[in-house]
Amino acid sequence: MARASSSLLKRRLQIAEIVRKQGEVKVDELSQLLQVSNVTIRQDLTYLEQQGYLKRSFGGAIYLAQEGGGSQTSAITQNYTQSFNDSHDIELVKTCLSYINDGDTLFLSHGNLIRKLIPFLHCKKSLILIMNDISNAKLAKEFTDAEVILIGGVLLEGNLLQDNKMINLILNQFPVSHFILEISAINIGNQLIIENLEQVKTYQQIIKKAAHNIAILPQRLIHNNDNNLGKLIDLDMVVLSRPAVTEYHQQLLDANFEILISNKYCVTYQNILER
Repeated sequence: MARASSSLLKRRLQIAEIVRKQGEVKVDELSQLLQVSNVTIRQDLTYLEQQGYLKRSFGGAIYLAQEGGGSQTSAITQNYTQSFNDSHDIELVKTCLSYINDGDTLFLSHGNLIRKLIPFLHCKKSLILIMNDISNAKLAKEFTDAEVILIGGVLLEGNLLQDNKMINLILNQFPVSHFILEISAINIGNQLIIENLEQVKTYQQIIKKAAHNIAILPQRLIHNNDNNLGKLIDLDMVVLSRPAVTEYHQQLLDANFEILISNKYCVTYQNILER
């Protein structure tokens, strides 16, 4: 796959940000603003729609899905809720990005937020990205100049690869500075729960070997306690959306975490004990 140029990456990120802020924007407006042709803008919008950043509309693009039917009040409520959640996702991604440095070696878990994080990695230099998600690997090659290492093995549902022996070889060759993992819940025993049971053994190995582990949790999901890969004590930082903070704040404080930074959309907690 041909790697996108730096100007292309920046323009597409600009478009995604413009659509997010304005809610709706026309092709002509974007063309004039970014000084490129309408054809180029349409290609960019098509790509961004495929990646889940926006929805195409006649003559432009919209940030929020316009649901047909139903009352006006219902539509407004749906749009507000979607906007609220999307804003959380973006802030969670940007917060996580701030802890990544040039030259880092990252292992990226699967997940919707991880996929949204990848395009923003274009601003970091000399990264090594290790993953076992084929779709995310393709996205990383498209958006970044990083060295992308896709761990081979058995192809699982959802374009995920699994080979625990291969993972050990890779981790020994490329020491992971940061394991960025998306979790679905923290249970009452302080165990970290992920959505995909088949990834538990893989991620258990990584969380033990990575120099730093950062977990992101957009909102608590219904979970299976069998899907646990470690405990809070294994993490250096946890980035929670505001809705998740309501549920987990006291639990994190009791587990020797403290608030490192907070904003309107999310809160970052830091483990104050040495791992």
